[in-house]
Parts: sequence; structure tokens; C-alpha cells
Amino acid sequence: MSQVLLKIENGIATVTINRPEALNALTLDVVEELGRAFAEIDRDPSVVVAVLTGAGDKAFIAGADIGLFLTLDQHNAQKGSKIGQLVCDSIAYCSVPVIAAVNGFAYGGGMEFALACDIRLASENAMFGQQEVLWGNFPGWGGTQRLPRLVGQSDAMKIILTGEPINAAEAYRMGLVSAVYPQSQFMDRVYELAGKIVKNGPDNIRYAKKAVVEGSRISTAGLALENELWGRCFAGDEPKKRVQRFFAKSKR
Repeated sequence: MSQVLLKIENGIATVTINRPEALNALTLDVVEELGRAFAEIDRDPSVVVAVLTGAGDKAFIAGADIGLFLTLDQHNAQKGSKIGQLVCDSIAYCSVPVIAAVNGFAYGGGMEFALACDIRLASENAMFGQQEVLWGNFPGWGGTQRLPRLVGQSDAMKIILTGEPINAAEAYRMGLVSAVYPQSQFMDRVYELAGKIVKNGPDNIRYAKKAVVEGSRISTAGLALENELWGRCFAGDEPKKRVQRFFAKSKR
């Protein structure tokens, strides 16, 4: 079964990360599949709005498998960062608006995918976190560029530098999400919003998104700096040591 599901119906494209048994954790294959899904959406004139979510009711996207950090050197880290940045860009600059339906954990790269969306909605059990500092690195898929633009530099720094997660209520207070709904109503409310957007389209919706996004496009220089510095984290062995300590502690 595909790890990324794409369903297009009534002008709404739904992209679902389909690894509920792994809390929808990311692998390189999943990231690349996600990029292909948004490329397909971009080519389909019947789509007016897209929804990105995770399978199950525990996780949106729980981030990358930290075991991958054990295999990275500086070169491969920068290569992986660039792939993640490009897929986030495929969401951010998709020709139709994208709603992040955050139905649980949104950690690491999962939070960065949510940041790339145009609208973020959260269920009451949603949690957000950029926990990369705990593993000796930092957000490398555009998170350092997008998060401060959404919540301000102070709150962004707190999230990035402590690695501490925030709940849905705190995310709403910061302006990270537009609304918080009970889990039992959540996807109904997501599709209610998507339906309103469909009714107002199609062409003007694409034009409106383009006008807003192009006017606030993040700098390529900022992404390039993030990519370079993220790679430097893996020039030494600190990330590997931290992951190894975590795995050793987990086995006790």
C-alpha cells in the first residue's frame, strides 16, 4: 500500500501520509512521494484546494526517523536538507491553497510541512514541536525561515532552541493555527472550510494564493544558509552521540 495517498473529489485534493503504525514518521521515500503528490495536484485543473493530513487520530506527521541521523555526514545532511526544502516549497508554492489538518503530533519535519501550508487547523489533541536541537541539529527544511514569519521571532526562538512541544491552545495563541476543533468534529470542519473555498473558485482562488505567496516569498539566501549550517551540524559526531544515547536509554 502506498505510504502517501492522494484522493481528488469535488475540487478538493486530500493528501494523507499513510503510516499510522509509525505515527506517520517520515522516510526519504515518503518525502519524495509527497513531492510527487503535490506535483500531480499542480497539474490537475480540477483541483481548487488541497488538504494535507496524517492517517489515524494520533499523528499528523511525527517527524523523521531519528535513526537516519546515525548515517549522515555533512554532505548527505545538506543533500537531505535540500530535498526536504524542495518538497516544502512544492507545498508552499503549489498553485492551489493547502490546508494542514493537524490531527495529532506535528514534530520536526512534520511541523515544517505544516508551516509550508497556507492554512493550519488543529484538533484539540494536536502537538507541535521542532525537537531537532535535542538530536544535535536544528530545523533544516525551511523551519528557521517560516516559523518566525508566522509567530514572531521570540516565540519561534523558544520553540526552536528548547525543543519543547506546544499544544493546540498555545499554537492558537501564537497564531500558528487558525482554529482548534474537537477530534470528533475535526475532519468535518476541515472539509467545511475546504468546501467554502471551492465554492469561491476556481481561477480567482489560484490568483489570490499566487498574489499573497509571491508577495511574501521567503528568500533563497535564507534557505541556502539554513542548508549550509544544518550540514555543519553533521560535520562532527554530536548528532550521532545523542541519538545513540537515546537508543541506549530506551533499551534499559
